[in-house]
Amino acid sequence: MTSQSNPQEFHRGPQMTLSMQLTAEQLAVMKEWHASVPTLYFLDICVVGATKLSDAALERDARKKRLVEHLQNLDRPQHAFSYLLAVLEKISDSRGVATDAELEEQILGDLTALRAFFKNARVYEPDEFVIQFLRELRRQPIELQRSNYLSFLEAINNRFALKDPVAPALRLQKAKEILDEADSLSISRQQPVVALALACLYGNRAAKKLMKFKSTAEKFNAENALADIMAIPRLARFKLEIEYMGRQGGRYLRLDFITDDDGLIGVLDCFEPTAVKHENSSDVSGTQYTFTVKLKRLLTEIGPDEYEELLHLLIAESGVAPEM
Repeated sequence: MTSQSNPQEFHRGPQMTLSMQLTAEQLAVMKEWHASVPTLYFLDICVVGATKLSDAALERDARKKRLVEHLQNLDRPQHAFSYLLAVLEKISDSRGVATDAELEEQILGDLTALRAFFKNARVYEPDEFVIQFLRELRRQPIELQRSNYLSFLEAINNRFALKDPVAPALRLQKAKEILDEADSLSISRQQPVVALALACLYGNRAAKKLMKFKSTAEKFNAENALADIMAIPRLARFKLEIEYMGRQGGRYLRLDFITDDDGLIGVLDCFEPTAVKHENSSDVSGTQYTFTVKLKRLLTEIGPDEYEELLHLLIAESGVAPEM
């Protein structure tokens, strides 16, 4: 007998885009208004680490100092800061050698540091919730195709050698080979990991920073690259749900993400989540995402004719069902 459950589905709320020229004073007012909207901020591991730096360490690192000052500016009673994405990063890294007890100690130390850092905003998750979340997911595959994604990234670095620029005349053929590689690993052609590989092929500097390609297979860290890429669907899962709850009268009207990774910052806005659907039953447990992808912005050096041909290849039936 099959157990049925009603799927949960969340959609992006109405949006409006305005373009205008602002004076410095008007821009300051807009920034202050933006910072005043009750927001749940998700932090990555590096940002969490920055909150633990001493004043002396910050004086030696201007970048981290600016990051910490930004966090301090957002330390307001209407906001909260979530550690959940950092936990997912820690859990999903299969290289981890820490024991369960050591990992729990690290996480509790991070949460203590966050609560000491923020004087007015709150840390969203209680310690007990985070530890239970960790214990339930430890050594479980967060993405079912994780091993395939890692194999794909290793091929992109080692065999396709996208660390180095590809001559424009050779790009389309290499793009076809990359899509064939994705097909061979049963990865949807429309998955972010594929879109970002193509972005690297077509000269997107931010995508290359995110991938952190290396000259040898031994130096390339596919786990690191995948952790950044998977922030895209993981954020989508939480963003649409939190913002839906905000429209229904919930405490937070917006979910935002703070990272110190320039590569991720440069590509994240190219993936706009529009819907997320959760299904849980005795037969199926999974999450399906729908994104609007700003593909032309990702493929920074592609010409119009080649763009149309590549777009046709991306949406062509490949016999692979999209899966995250």
